[in-house]
Amino acid sequence: FSVCDKPDEEALAAMGGLQFAYPDVTGEEVELIEGGREVSVTLETSSEFARLLLQNRLTFDHLQLQALHRGLATVVPIQLLRLWSWRDLQERVCGVPEVDLENLKRHTTYKNCSSTNVHVGYMWQALNSFTQKQRRSFLRFVWGRSSLPTVDKWERNFTVQLLSGTGDSRLPCSHTCFFTLDLPSFSSYEICHAKLLYCITHCLAIDADGAAARSLNWDEDDED
Repeated sequence: FSVCDKPDEEALAAMGGLQFAYPDVTGEEVELIEGGREVSVTLETSSEFARLLLQNRLTFDHLQLQALHRGLATVVPIQLLRLWSWRDLQERVCGVPEVDLENLKRHTTYKNCSSTNVHVGYMWQALNSFTQKQRRSFLRFVWGRSSLPTVDKWERNFTVQLLSGTGDSRLPCSHTCFFTLDLPSFSSYEICHAKLLYCITHCLAIDADGAAARSLNWDEDDED
């Protein structure tokens, strides 16, 4: 029920009996009023309960946000942030969510091959067929991050190193610290596509997996 609307008795009973306490985001029970664990919510007090719950959920991280504010102030004058929208700030901090392959190509160097090599062509053709979500997964596989830099000059370019004399059974290998992909000399585009897709789907344990990946919000990338 909302702050403005009171529930009827049936709706309140369906909630299983509420007290003026609730589990916060960490699972710890928080009292909304003094002794709230022992105070039941009634029809008459339901709106006050909803108001207090909403206020608590909107302000529970106030101390953390203050710390974030102080940290930002050491990097950039806070008053200048008013010139940006929240999306501008997000892109500066997190990067642009869309993976621009032409931009990635401009910042790619090659070892044991060139940009015109047929096997390198298979790789770019595969990336071009990927969805944006799959391209972000590719970046995580080769670099441990899911977006490209927003500046023109990158600290490190993407390196593609062709492994000659390798068969189709071998998987691509990445070195995230060096933004490098060891690319086997696959015999066809279809095999290259399948191998890359396998790696970006199943080989994310380089930086995090399971619960750790979820804590990085990787599992929340539900676009495409």
